[in-house]
Amino acid sequence: MQRTFTWLIAAWLLVPAATFAQSGLTLPVAPKDGNFIQDYASVIAVAKARQTIGDLQRIAFEQHDTPIMVVTIASMPHYGGSGYSIERFANEWFNNWQIGKRGKSGELINRGILLLVSEGDRKARIELGADWGNRFDGKVALIMNEHIVPRFKKGDFPGGVVEGVKALASMAEKGPQASESVVDRASSALQNASGNNLLTPLPIWGILALFGGGLLVVIASFFVEPSRRNTVLLAGVGMMIAAVLFWVVLAILAFLNRDRFGAASNSSGGFSNEGGFNSGGYSGGGGATGSW
Repeated sequence: MQRTFTWLIAAWLLVPAATFAQSGLTLPVAPKDGNFIQDYASVIAVAKARQTIGDLQRIAFEQHDTPIMVVTIASMPHYGGSGYSIERFANEWFNNWQIGKRGKSGELINRGILLLVSEGDRKARIELGADWGNRFDGKVALIMNEHIVPRFKKGDFPGGVVEGVKALASMAEKGPQASESVVDRASSALQNASGNNLLTPLPIWGILALFGGGLLVVIASFFVEPSRRNTVLLAGVGMMIAAVLFWVVLAILAFLNRDRFGAASNSSGGFSNEGGFNSGGYSGGGGATGSW
């Protein structure tokens, strides 16, 4: 009986350990040459796209202390990630590669950004270093939904990555301490309100419903008592005007966001491999997910 009890205790202790070992990911070793584009899925084969991405990464790293790491994979299960969410998978990849930078005095600058694309799973994730906190989740969600996912849906992976890195490089230039503008806050609020991108495409269904409802109220005003006709008519016209104004406001926000994120660097010379990126950085859990 005592021997049986001992075996049961041993099994109880070993099973969790075995399960933990089996659930671990098998990730590639962080590249020692500091190459910030790891295209394991071979979806960024266009030389011009790689050059543009490299130029933006070089500026972000050398001038703004922000390594922007681009990783494409065939699928998460290929690396032992069966059953993983893209959020958990990207978080572990980020921390495994320690995406960050060391300052001149050896201090950790934890502004790293990982753009992970899983082609087979049809999912992508922008994972942010801890210095960004969660304050930029709405902004990177806009980047994901405006600049990356629409192009991925068309099969344009090089274009989606280029546009995504452009927008992330613009964010890196301002840094995590930059104050948000009114447009930033409004866009983030709209993004967080629904969990979807409200600016591209514009919420036509909501605006049309409001406008159509107002039109029906206007028509109904001709069938009510004359004493109430003006009140009902004004209500319907007010709904129609509100729909038009709502459309205008969102159109302005969409235009300003595209203008802010769309600027690209035309610098040349390629990305410098000096300095690396695996410098002890770790994710703070912030970021955004996209699917197509």
